[in-house]
Amino acid sequence: MTGRRRAAVSPLGAGRAEFAALVGSDARLLAFARRAALILVPLTLGIVAVLYGTGPTPRRNWQGDGLGVDFSQIWVAGRAALEGRAGEPYDLPVHLANLKAAFGPDCRFAWHYPPVFLLPAAALAVWEPQAAFWLWTALSVGVFAFAMRIAAGHRDGAWIALAHPLVFCTLVYGQNGLFTAGFLTLGAAWVDRRPWLAGLCFGLLCYKPHFAVLAPLLLLATGRRACLGACLATMLALVAASLAAFGPAAWIGFLQTLGTTNQIILRDAGAGLDINVSAFGAVRLAGGAMAAAWAFQGLVALAALALALRSWRGQTPAPLRSAALLAAVPLLSPYVPVYDLAPLVPATLFLVLAAREAGGLGWPERALLCATPLFALPRVVADLTSLPLGLGLALAVLACVALRVIRPDAAATRPGPWTAPRPGDIAHLEHLGHLQRLEPTRRA
Repeated sequence: MTGRRRAAVSPLGAGRAEFAALVGSDARLLAFARRAALILVPLTLGIVAVLYGTGPTPRRNWQGDGLGVDFSQIWVAGRAALEGRAGEPYDLPVHLANLKAAFGPDCRFAWHYPPVFLLPAAALAVWEPQAAFWLWTALSVGVFAFAMRIAAGHRDGAWIALAHPLVFCTLVYGQNGLFTAGFLTLGAAWVDRRPWLAGLCFGLLCYKPHFAVLAPLLLLATGRRACLGACLATMLALVAASLAAFGPAAWIGFLQTLGTTNQIILRDAGAGLDINVSAFGAVRLAGGAMAAAWAFQGLVALAALALALRSWRGQTPAPLRSAALLAAVPLLSPYVPVYDLAPLVPATLFLVLAAREAGGLGWPERALLCATPLFALPRVVADLTSLPLGLGLALAVLACVALRVIRPDAAATRPGPWTAPRPGDIAHLEHLGHLQRLEPTRRA
Protein backbone atom coordinates (compact mmCIF):
# COMPACT_ATOMS: atom_id res chain seq x y z
CA MET A 1 0.00 0.00 0.00
CA THR A 2 2.78 2.41 0.90
CA GLY A 3 4.62 1.64 -2.34
CA ARG A 4 1.44 2.25 -4.35
CA ARG A 5 0.90 5.61 -2.64
CA ARG A 6 4.45 6.62 -3.34
CA ALA A 7 4.09 5.59 -6.97
CA ALA A 8 0.86 7.58 -7.26
CA VAL A 9 2.19 10.68 -5.55
CA SER A 10 5.58 10.67 -7.24
CA PRO A 11 4.57 12.28 -10.58
CA LEU A 12 2.74 15.09 -8.77
CA GLY A 13 5.62 15.64 -6.44
CA ALA A 14 8.06 15.62 -9.35
CA GLY A 15 5.93 18.18 -11.17
CA ARG A 16 5.86 20.45 -8.15
CA ALA A 17 9.59 20.14 -7.72
CA GLU A 18 10.20 20.94 -11.38
CA PHE A 19 7.91 23.99 -11.21
CA ALA A 20 9.60 25.18 -8.01
CA ALA A 21 12.99 24.80 -9.67
CA LEU A 22 11.78 26.75 -12.68
CA VAL A 23 10.30 29.73 -10.85
CA GLY A 24 13.09 29.69 -8.28
CA SER A 25 15.95 30.23 -10.70
CA ASP A 26 16.60 33.25 -12.90
CA ALA A 27 18.66 31.05 -15.21
CA ARG A 28 15.89 28.51 -15.73
CA LEU A 29 13.26 31.21 -16.24
CA LEU A 30 15.41 32.77 -18.95
CA ALA A 31 16.00 29.45 -20.68
CA PHE A 32 12.31 28.52 -20.51
CA ALA A 33 11.21 31.93 -21.84
CA ARG A 34 13.59 31.62 -24.76
CA ARG A 35 12.34 28.14 -25.69
CA ALA A 36 8.73 29.29 -25.42
CA ALA A 37 9.46 32.30 -27.65
CA LEU A 38 10.91 30.06 -30.35
CA ILE A 39 7.42 28.56 -30.69
CA LEU A 40 5.18 31.52 -29.89
CA VAL A 41 6.73 34.22 -32.08
CA PRO A 42 6.46 32.35 -35.42
CA LEU A 43 3.00 31.14 -34.42
CA THR A 44 1.89 34.71 -33.60
CA LEU A 45 3.19 36.18 -36.84
CA GLY A 46 1.73 33.33 -38.87
CA ILE A 47 -1.75 33.71 -37.35
CA VAL A 48 -1.73 37.47 -37.87
CA ALA A 49 -0.50 37.28 -41.46
CA VAL A 50 -2.83 34.48 -42.57
CA LEU A 51 -5.94 34.58 -40.38
CA TYR A 52 -6.18 38.39 -40.18
CA GLY A 53 -4.27 39.37 -43.32
CA THR A 54 -6.08 37.15 -45.82
CA GLY A 55 -9.63 35.93 -46.27
CA PRO A 56 -12.10 34.03 -48.44
CA THR A 57 -13.58 37.23 -49.89
CA PRO A 58 -11.90 40.45 -51.02
CA ARG A 59 -10.96 42.82 -48.18
CA ARG A 60 -12.34 40.47 -45.50
CA ASN A 61 -10.32 38.24 -43.20
CA TRP A 62 -11.10 34.69 -42.11
CA GLN A 63 -12.91 36.03 -39.04
CA GLY A 64 -15.34 37.90 -41.28
CA ASP A 65 -14.03 41.35 -40.27
CA GLY A 66 -12.50 44.00 -42.46
CA LEU A 67 -8.95 43.14 -43.51
CA GLY A 68 -6.62 44.08 -40.67
CA VAL A 69 -9.61 44.85 -38.36
CA ASP A 70 -8.88 48.35 -36.98
CA PHE A 71 -6.25 48.90 -39.67
CA SER A 72 -9.11 49.14 -42.16
CA GLN A 73 -9.94 52.66 -41.01
CA ILE A 74 -6.29 53.71 -41.07
CA TRP A 75 -6.27 52.71 -44.73
CA VAL A 76 -9.58 54.47 -45.48
CA ALA A 77 -8.49 57.69 -43.76
CA GLY A 78 -5.14 57.52 -45.53
CA ARG A 79 -6.78 56.99 -48.92
CA ALA A 80 -9.03 60.03 -48.34
CA ALA A 81 -6.01 62.15 -47.41
CA LEU A 82 -4.05 60.81 -50.38
CA GLU A 83 -6.85 61.87 -52.72
CA GLY A 84 -7.06 65.41 -51.33
CA ARG A 85 -9.99 64.79 -48.95
CA ALA A 86 -8.11 64.96 -45.62
CA GLY A 87 -11.04 66.56 -43.80
CA GLU A 88 -13.37 63.63 -44.44
CA PRO A 89 -12.11 61.32 -41.63
CA TYR A 90 -13.29 63.97 -39.14
CA ASP A 91 -16.78 64.11 -40.64
CA LEU A 92 -18.27 60.99 -39.04
CA PRO A 93 -21.12 60.30 -41.52
CA VAL A 94 -18.77 60.71 -44.47
CA HIS A 95 -16.06 58.60 -42.82
CA LEU A 96 -18.56 55.83 -42.10
CA ALA A 97 -19.73 55.94 -45.71
CA ASN A 98 -16.12 55.63 -46.88
CA LEU A 99 -15.58 52.65 -44.57
CA LYS A 100 -18.75 50.99 -45.83
CA ALA A 101 -17.75 51.46 -49.44
CA ALA A 102 -14.28 50.01 -48.84
CA PHE A 103 -14.92 47.19 -46.35
CA GLY A 104 -18.66 46.66 -45.93
CA PRO A 105 -21.50 47.98 -43.75
CA ASP A 106 -20.29 46.40 -40.51
CA CYS A 107 -16.99 48.33 -40.63
CA ARG A 108 -17.77 51.26 -38.34
CA PHE A 109 -15.04 53.28 -36.61
CA ALA A 110 -14.77 56.92 -35.61
CA TRP A 111 -11.46 58.60 -36.49
CA HIS A 112 -9.95 60.33 -33.44
CA TYR A 113 -6.29 60.79 -34.39
CA PRO A 114 -4.74 64.21 -35.06
CA PRO A 115 -3.81 64.94 -38.68
CA VAL A 116 -0.14 64.05 -38.13
CA PHE A 117 -1.23 60.40 -38.23
CA LEU A 118 -2.62 60.96 -41.71
CA LEU A 119 0.99 61.24 -42.95
CA PRO A 120 1.84 57.53 -42.44
CA ALA A 121 -1.76 56.54 -43.19
CA ALA A 122 -1.59 58.21 -46.60
CA ALA A 123 1.76 56.57 -47.33
CA LEU A 124 0.27 53.14 -46.58
CA ALA A 125 -2.84 53.85 -48.64
CA VAL A 126 -0.69 53.89 -51.78
CA TRP A 127 -0.96 50.08 -51.65
CA GLU A 128 -4.08 47.96 -51.67
CA PRO A 129 -5.39 46.99 -48.18
CA GLN A 130 -3.80 43.54 -47.98
CA ALA A 131 -0.30 44.65 -48.96
CA ALA A 132 -0.67 47.74 -46.78
CA PHE A 133 -1.66 45.63 -43.75
CA TRP A 134 1.29 43.27 -44.19
CA LEU A 135 3.64 46.25 -44.52
CA TRP A 136 2.09 47.88 -41.45
CA THR A 137 2.54 44.67 -39.46
CA ALA A 138 6.14 44.21 -40.60
CA LEU A 139 7.05 47.80 -39.75
CA SER A 140 5.42 47.66 -36.31
CA VAL A 141 7.16 44.38 -35.46
CA GLY A 142 10.46 45.73 -36.77
CA VAL A 143 10.32 48.96 -34.75
CA PHE A 144 9.26 47.10 -31.62
CA ALA A 145 11.90 44.38 -31.96
CA PHE A 146 14.64 46.96 -32.62
CA ALA A 147 13.61 48.92 -29.52
CA MET A 148 13.59 45.78 -27.36
CA ARG A 149 17.02 44.85 -28.72
CA ILE A 150 18.40 48.26 -27.76
CA ALA A 151 16.80 48.09 -24.32
CA ALA A 152 17.91 44.55 -23.48
CA GLY A 153 21.34 44.71 -25.07
CA HIS A 154 20.92 41.30 -26.73
CA ARG A 155 18.61 39.53 -29.17
CA ASP A 156 17.07 37.19 -26.63
CA GLY A 157 15.37 40.09 -24.86
CA ALA A 158 13.72 41.22 -28.08
CA TRP A 159 12.70 37.68 -29.02
CA ILE A 160 11.15 37.00 -25.62
CA ALA A 161 9.35 40.37 -25.65
CA LEU A 162 7.77 39.52 -29.03
CA ALA A 163 6.22 36.43 -27.44
CA HIS A 164 4.25 38.52 -24.93
CA PRO A 165 0.45 38.14 -25.23
CA LEU A 166 0.00 41.91 -25.57
CA VAL A 167 2.07 41.87 -28.76
CA PHE A 168 -0.29 39.30 -30.28
CA CYS A 169 -3.29 41.36 -29.13
CA THR A 170 -1.94 44.53 -30.75
CA LEU A 171 -1.12 42.81 -34.04
CA VAL A 172 -4.52 41.13 -34.22
CA TYR A 173 -6.25 44.50 -33.93
CA GLY A 174 -3.96 46.01 -36.56
CA GLN A 175 -3.26 48.84 -34.15
CA ASN A 176 -0.29 51.15 -33.51
CA GLY A 177 0.54 50.02 -29.97
CA LEU A 178 3.88 48.47 -30.95
CA PHE A 179 4.99 51.74 -32.53
CA THR A 180 4.02 53.57 -29.33
CA ALA A 181 5.88 51.09 -27.14
CA GLY A 182 8.90 51.14 -29.46
CA PHE A 183 9.24 54.94 -29.59
CA LEU A 184 8.82 55.24 -25.82
CA THR A 185 11.42 52.52 -25.25
CA LEU A 186 13.99 54.07 -27.59
CA GLY A 187 13.48 57.47 -26.03
CA ALA A 188 13.91 56.10 -22.51
CA ALA A 189 16.99 54.06 -23.47
CA TRP A 190 18.73 56.93 -25.31
CA VAL A 191 17.72 59.88 -23.11
CA ASP A 192 21.19 60.29 -21.57
CA ARG A 193 23.42 58.74 -24.24
CA ARG A 194 21.78 60.20 -27.37
CA PRO A 195 19.44 62.99 -26.22
CA TRP A 196 18.65 64.26 -29.72
CA LEU A 197 17.60 60.83 -30.94
CA ALA A 198 15.64 60.25 -27.74
CA GLY A 199 13.80 63.56 -28.24
CA LEU A 200 13.02 62.57 -31.82
CA CYS A 201 11.47 59.30 -30.63
CA PHE A 202 9.43 61.02 -27.93
CA GLY A 203 8.27 63.63 -30.45
CA LEU A 204 7.06 60.98 -32.90
CA LEU A 205 4.43 60.03 -30.33
CA CYS A 206 2.39 63.16 -31.05
CA TYR A 207 -0.01 61.03 -33.11
CA LYS A 208 -1.25 59.81 -29.70
CA PRO A 209 -1.27 62.99 -27.55
CA HIS A 210 -2.46 61.38 -24.31
CA PHE A 211 0.54 59.02 -24.45
CA ALA A 212 2.99 61.70 -25.61
CA VAL A 213 2.54 64.17 -22.77
CA LEU A 214 4.44 62.42 -19.95
CA ALA A 215 7.90 62.25 -21.54
CA PRO A 216 8.21 66.03 -22.19
CA LEU A 217 6.99 66.70 -18.65
CA LEU A 218 9.71 64.48 -17.21
CA LEU A 219 12.33 66.03 -19.49
CA LEU A 220 11.28 69.49 -18.30
CA ALA A 221 11.27 68.46 -14.65
CA THR A 222 14.78 67.01 -14.89
CA GLY A 223 16.34 69.78 -16.97
CA ARG A 224 17.11 67.66 -20.04
CA ARG A 225 16.98 70.63 -22.40
CA ALA A 226 18.56 69.05 -25.47
CA CYS A 227 16.20 66.10 -25.40
CA LEU A 228 13.18 68.32 -24.70
CA GLY A 229 14.14 70.66 -27.53
CA ALA A 230 14.41 67.76 -29.97
CA CYS A 231 11.06 66.41 -28.79
CA LEU A 232 9.23 69.72 -29.26
CA ALA A 233 10.96 70.39 -32.59
CA THR A 234 9.87 66.97 -33.88
CA MET A 235 6.27 67.62 -32.85
CA LEU A 236 6.23 71.05 -34.51
CA ALA A 237 7.80 69.64 -37.66
CA LEU A 238 5.14 66.94 -37.92
CA VAL A 239 2.34 69.48 -37.39
CA ALA A 240 3.87 71.70 -40.08
CA ALA A 241 4.23 68.74 -42.43
CA SER A 242 0.58 67.77 -41.97
CA LEU A 243 -0.51 71.35 -42.64
CA ALA A 244 1.62 71.51 -45.76
CA ALA A 245 0.36 68.14 -47.01
CA PHE A 246 -3.34 68.39 -46.18
CA GLY A 247 -4.11 72.05 -45.49
CA PRO A 248 -5.94 73.46 -42.45
CA ALA A 249 -9.21 71.59 -43.05
CA ALA A 250 -7.98 68.43 -41.34
CA TRP A 251 -6.84 70.31 -38.23
CA ILE A 252 -10.07 72.30 -38.06
CA GLY A 253 -12.04 69.06 -38.31
CA PHE A 254 -9.92 67.40 -35.63
CA LEU A 255 -10.40 70.27 -33.15
CA GLN A 256 -14.12 70.34 -33.81
CA THR A 257 -14.48 66.62 -33.04
CA LEU A 258 -12.81 66.69 -29.61
CA GLY A 259 -16.14 67.10 -27.80
CA THR A 260 -17.74 64.36 -29.87
CA THR A 261 -14.78 62.08 -29.19
CA ASN A 262 -15.26 62.53 -25.44
CA GLN A 263 -18.94 61.64 -25.75
CA ILE A 264 -18.44 58.61 -27.99
CA ILE A 265 -15.49 57.11 -26.12
CA LEU A 266 -16.11 57.99 -22.47
CA ARG A 267 -19.76 58.83 -21.88
CA ASP A 268 -21.37 56.48 -24.41
CA ALA A 269 -18.58 53.82 -24.36
CA GLY A 270 -19.04 53.48 -28.11
CA ALA A 271 -16.09 51.10 -28.42
CA GLY A 272 -17.44 48.85 -25.65
CA LEU A 273 -16.89 48.82 -21.89
CA ASP A 274 -14.85 45.64 -22.10
CA ILE A 275 -12.13 47.13 -24.30
CA ASN A 276 -11.28 50.09 -22.05
CA VAL A 277 -8.78 48.85 -19.46
CA SER A 278 -8.16 52.20 -17.75
CA ALA A 279 -9.10 52.93 -14.14
CA PHE A 280 -12.02 54.96 -15.51
CA GLY A 281 -13.11 52.04 -17.64
CA ALA A 282 -12.90 49.58 -14.74
CA VAL A 283 -15.41 51.56 -12.70
CA ARG A 284 -17.75 51.92 -15.66
CA LEU A 285 -17.44 48.19 -16.40
CA ALA A 286 -18.49 47.47 -12.82
CA GLY A 287 -21.56 49.70 -13.22
CA GLY A 288 -20.15 52.68 -11.36
CA ALA A 289 -21.16 56.28 -11.90
CA MET A 290 -19.19 58.74 -14.02
CA ALA A 291 -18.13 60.71 -10.94
CA ALA A 292 -16.73 57.60 -9.28
CA ALA A 293 -14.96 56.62 -12.51
CA TRP A 294 -13.28 60.02 -12.78
CA ALA A 295 -12.31 59.96 -9.11
CA PHE A 296 -10.65 56.55 -9.40
CA GLN A 297 -8.96 57.57 -12.63
CA GLY A 298 -7.57 60.66 -10.93
CA LEU A 299 -6.14 58.67 -8.02
CA VAL A 300 -4.46 56.10 -10.27
CA ALA A 301 -3.09 58.77 -12.62
CA LEU A 302 -1.68 60.80 -9.73
CA ALA A 303 0.01 57.71 -8.27
CA ALA A 304 1.56 56.83 -11.64
CA LEU A 305 2.69 60.41 -12.24
CA ALA A 306 4.19 60.66 -8.74
CA LEU A 307 6.18 57.47 -9.23
CA ALA A 308 7.48 58.60 -12.64
CA LEU A 309 8.54 61.99 -11.26
CA ARG A 310 10.26 60.42 -8.25
CA SER A 311 12.09 57.96 -10.45
CA TRP A 312 13.33 60.57 -12.92
CA ARG A 313 14.25 63.24 -10.38
CA GLY A 314 16.05 60.91 -7.98
CA GLN A 315 19.07 58.64 -8.23
CA THR A 316 17.08 55.77 -9.69
CA PRO A 317 19.05 53.37 -11.93
CA ALA A 318 18.40 53.96 -15.63
CA PRO A 319 16.52 50.68 -16.34
CA LEU A 320 14.18 51.27 -13.41
CA ARG A 321 13.65 54.89 -14.44
CA SER A 322 12.69 53.70 -17.92
CA ALA A 323 10.34 51.09 -16.44
CA ALA A 324 8.60 53.81 -14.41
CA LEU A 325 7.95 55.91 -17.52
CA LEU A 326 6.59 53.00 -19.55
CA ALA A 327 4.47 51.65 -16.71
CA ALA A 328 2.98 55.07 -15.93
CA VAL A 329 2.01 56.13 -19.47
CA PRO A 330 -0.99 53.76 -19.96
CA LEU A 331 -2.38 54.64 -16.53
CA LEU A 332 -2.69 58.39 -17.16
CA SER A 333 -5.49 58.25 -19.73
CA PRO A 334 -9.17 57.51 -19.05
CA TYR A 335 -9.35 55.60 -22.33
CA VAL A 336 -6.85 52.78 -22.82
CA PRO A 337 -7.91 49.99 -25.22
CA VAL A 338 -6.27 46.65 -24.51
CA TYR A 339 -3.84 47.04 -27.41
CA ASP A 340 -2.53 50.30 -25.90
CA LEU A 341 -1.12 48.32 -22.98
CA ALA A 342 1.83 47.41 -25.21
CA PRO A 343 4.22 49.74 -23.28
CA LEU A 344 3.87 47.34 -20.35
CA VAL A 345 6.00 44.83 -22.29
CA PRO A 346 9.17 46.98 -22.33
CA ALA A 347 8.30 48.20 -18.83
CA THR A 348 8.54 44.59 -17.67
CA LEU A 349 11.76 44.12 -19.62
CA PHE A 350 13.36 47.16 -17.98
CA LEU A 351 12.10 45.93 -14.60
CA VAL A 352 13.84 42.59 -15.11
CA LEU A 353 17.05 44.36 -16.15
CA ALA A 354 16.92 46.51 -13.01
CA ALA A 355 16.33 43.43 -10.85
CA ARG A 356 19.32 41.64 -12.35
CA GLU A 357 21.53 44.66 -11.67
CA ALA A 358 20.34 44.61 -8.07
CA GLY A 359 21.17 40.92 -7.59
CA GLY A 360 18.21 38.97 -8.95
CA LEU A 361 14.45 38.85 -9.29
CA GLY A 362 12.32 39.27 -6.20
CA TRP A 363 9.12 37.36 -5.57
CA PRO A 364 6.86 40.16 -6.95
CA GLU A 365 8.71 40.12 -10.28
CA ARG A 366 8.57 36.32 -10.37
CA ALA A 367 4.83 36.35 -9.76
CA LEU A 368 4.38 38.94 -12.50
CA LEU A 369 6.38 36.95 -15.04
CA CYS A 370 4.68 33.65 -14.21
CA ALA A 371 1.23 35.26 -14.48
CA THR A 372 1.94 36.82 -17.90
CA PRO A 373 0.21 34.05 -19.94
CA LEU A 374 -3.04 34.82 -18.09
CA PHE A 375 -3.23 38.16 -19.89
CA ALA A 376 -3.62 36.65 -23.34
CA LEU A 377 -7.33 37.48 -23.49
CA PRO A 378 -8.00 40.53 -21.27
CA ARG A 379 -11.01 41.72 -23.28
CA VAL A 380 -12.67 38.29 -23.26
CA VAL A 381 -12.23 37.99 -19.49
CA ALA A 382 -13.66 41.48 -18.99
CA ASP A 383 -16.65 40.67 -21.18
CA LEU A 384 -17.42 37.38 -19.40
CA THR A 385 -16.62 38.31 -15.80
CA SER A 386 -16.52 42.14 -15.65
CA LEU A 387 -13.01 41.80 -14.20
CA PRO A 388 -10.60 44.44 -15.59
CA LEU A 389 -7.72 42.03 -16.19
CA GLY A 390 -5.79 44.56 -18.27
CA LEU A 391 -5.91 47.16 -15.51
CA GLY A 392 -4.76 44.49 -13.08
CA LEU A 393 -1.68 43.87 -15.21
CA ALA A 394 -0.93 47.59 -15.49
CA LEU A 395 -1.24 48.11 -11.73
CA ALA A 396 0.88 45.00 -11.03
CA VAL A 397 3.72 46.29 -13.22
CA LEU A 398 3.49 49.73 -11.61
CA ALA A 399 3.52 48.18 -8.12
CA CYS A 400 6.63 46.11 -8.89
CA VAL A 401 8.40 49.21 -10.19
CA ALA A 402 7.28 51.22 -7.17
CA LEU A 403 8.58 48.60 -4.78
CA ARG A 404 12.02 48.77 -6.38
CA VAL A 405 12.03 52.58 -6.48
CA ILE A 406 10.71 53.24 -2.98
CA ARG A 407 12.17 50.26 -1.09
CA PRO A 408 15.04 48.80 -3.12
CA ASP A 409 16.31 46.73 -0.18
CA ALA A 410 12.91 45.11 0.28
CA ALA A 411 12.54 44.36 -3.43
CA ALA A 412 16.00 42.94 -3.84
CA THR A 413 16.39 39.21 -3.54
CA ARG A 414 18.86 38.01 -0.95
CA PRO A 415 21.30 35.22 -1.82
CA GLY A 416 19.97 31.76 -1.21
CA PRO A 417 18.74 28.58 -2.87
CA TRP A 418 15.65 30.39 -4.18
CA THR A 419 17.59 32.48 -6.70
CA ALA A 420 21.08 31.09 -7.03
CA PRO A 421 21.59 29.21 -10.33
CA ARG A 422 22.42 25.57 -9.74
CA PRO A 423 25.34 23.82 -11.46
CA GLY A 424 22.89 21.98 -13.67
CA ASP A 425 21.31 25.29 -14.76
CA ILE A 426 24.69 26.76 -15.62
CA ALA A 427 25.71 23.70 -17.61
CA HIS A 428 22.43 23.82 -19.48
CA LEU A 429 22.89 27.47 -20.41
CA GLU A 430 26.49 26.89 -21.42
CA HIS A 431 25.20 24.25 -23.79
CA LEU A 432 22.77 26.82 -25.23
CA GLY A 433 25.53 29.40 -25.50
CA HIS A 434 23.78 31.95 -23.33
CA LEU A 435 25.72 31.99 -20.09
CA GLN A 436 26.93 35.52 -20.75
CA ARG A 437 23.39 36.80 -20.28
CA LEU A 438 23.51 35.92 -16.60
CA GLU A 439 26.05 38.68 -16.07
CA PRO A 440 24.70 42.07 -14.91
CA THR A 441 23.52 44.08 -17.87
CA ARG A 442 25.23 47.41 -18.47
CA ARG A 443 22.90 50.24 -17.56
CA ALA A 444 21.11 51.87 -20.43
